[in-house]
Amino acid sequence: MSLLLLLCCLLPASRGEVRLSLVDGTERSGELKSFDGRQLELQSGGQLQTVGAAELLQLEFRSAESESGVATGTEQHPQRLYLRDGSELSATGVHRSVTEVVLQSEVWGDLRVPLEAVSAVRLQVEGAGFAEQWGAFRKRESEKDLLIVVKRDGSGLDFLSGIVSAIGADSVDFLLDGEKVPVPAARVFGVVFGQPAGAPEKSAAGSRLVLQNGDSMRVSDLRVQDAVVQCGSSWGQSLRCGVEHLRLADLSGERLAYLSELPLLREALISADPEGSLLQGLVDTETQQRLFSPRRDRVLQGSSRLRLRGREYLRGLCVHSHSVLSWALDRRYETLELTAGIDDEVAFNAAAGHAVRLVIRADDDVLFDELISAQDPPRVLRLSVSGRSTLEAEVDFGDGSSVCDWLDLADAKLWLNQQK
Repeated sequence: MSLLLLLCCLLPASRGEVRLSLVDGTERSGELKSFDGRQLELQSGGQLQTVGAAELLQLEFRSAESESGVATGTEQHPQRLYLRDGSELSATGVHRSVTEVVLQSEVWGDLRVPLEAVSAVRLQVEGAGFAEQWGAFRKRESEKDLLIVVKRDGSGLDFLSGIVSAIGADSVDFLLDGEKVPVPAARVFGVVFGQPAGAPEKSAAGSRLVLQNGDSMRVSDLRVQDAVVQCGSSWGQSLRCGVEHLRLADLSGERLAYLSELPLLREALISADPEGSLLQGLVDTETQQRLFSPRRDRVLQGSSRLRLRGREYLRGLCVHSHSVLSWALDRRYETLELTAGIDDEVAFNAAAGHAVRLVIRADDDVLFDELISAQDPPRVLRLSVSGRSTLEAEVDFGDGSSVCDWLDLADAKLWLNQQK
């Protein structure tokens, strides 16, 4: 997809503050005035500046509605569609036919998504009590569909394995051992669609839009006219929406990869409390894993985004001590960039001087090994990983305590090797 066309969707209907992230690592802020397909015009400091499309990495902005505190999206609607390319879309209604899932979106209108592009659909509010279970079911590999239902006593989720042939407003048709069983829609929490063994993975490459309501969509061929965005979905449908719904446009294309979007080679929570501490052993291993395992793009034990000294980050990892994460690099990347710090959610304990130890390794070499305390300003790291095969991040107890041990690896990204 052309980055020039993508930028055209970013002309807000109302004037607002915009932050540009550039390829050279710098940022610019101001009022987005225009984009003509070759350069972007930004009103900043009383001057009209121009930025070439090739210089832009991503653009964040606030709509007039978000600045005034008025929600613009569909957060109140319980239905949500999950696509195999990583897109997530909220809905006012969901129906499944033989070949497609039809989604009613307040932002995009009617979406008709081929069944092979859909990984799961949630029909009820996720809620704190079911979030972990629903996430675990979505990760399961199965050739059959998983019908996820709420237990009759409301204590959790359960599932049946079979074929979901239809999803309607009142019932879900489920084929179990060849017999059609209509299940009341009120009992169905969601559906995880099966995938044949050996089916190719859907590519998550390309540009991405994040909406004010939290939706995320892979897109192509974006244009704007009279404050209306026109784009192509990853399954080929032409779509339109108002620019006021946009929050971020990721223009990175094939230049970088975010750690929170890369598959992990290893994810291990070794212990949530240091050996010999008063808290050690008070929480069983299963509960520790549920509460303190690393989170992508969100803080631990919550749905808030990562925040360091008042700045919110859309991407990154929140990691609790003592954890180890690793990724495959395969010599594809040049540089690791991230901002490390104790998340604002717990940094109020800064006066106590609590700290964690962050160790970053590439293959057998230590690239970074320092204590990061709740009192420290965020640490901006830029580390060379050129020619490396694996990357590992270890977050350990820095002070013999687990207090304040919510370390954000904010905006953590790997720049691809551009050498031919």
